[in-house]
Amino acid sequence: MNKVIDFFKSASPIKIILITFLIGFVSMFLEKPFPNGFLALRLISFMLVVYAIIKFFSKK
Repeated sequence: MNKVIDFFKSASPIKIILITFLIGFVSMFLEKPFPNGFLALRLISFMLVVYAIIKFFSKK
């Protein structure tokens, strides 16, 4: 778990945004068979986008 947290702390905002697009793309395929998984992935994607935006503006 610490490796994941360290990755997001050291990753650039652009890399985090690309990861969120990938998560969002994968979640589209889970919408019908697994609606709870779809919502969880969308929530994670949204939280990562907010984190990336905050990280981007706090650097400047």
